[in-house]
Amino acid sequence: MNGRNEQVHTLDSGKILSTFGRPGHQLGNFTHGHTLAVDSKGNIYIAETDWGRRIQKLRLIEGQ
Repeated sequence: MNGRNEQVHTLDSGKILSTFGRPGHQLGNFTHGHTLAVDSKGNIYIAETDWGRRIQKLRLIEGQ
């Protein structure tokens, strides 16, 4: 989680493979993104602090 830019980077050996997210209050946007976790099914959970005050659950859609 790149909290400064409100983005999530997918990395492989330190190389950025993809990026998603931007500042905002809509789904997939982040306000003070703080913590990221991944469950055994590959779902991503992103917790926001301060004004965000929510946890977003994101899931991988194959082929997109």
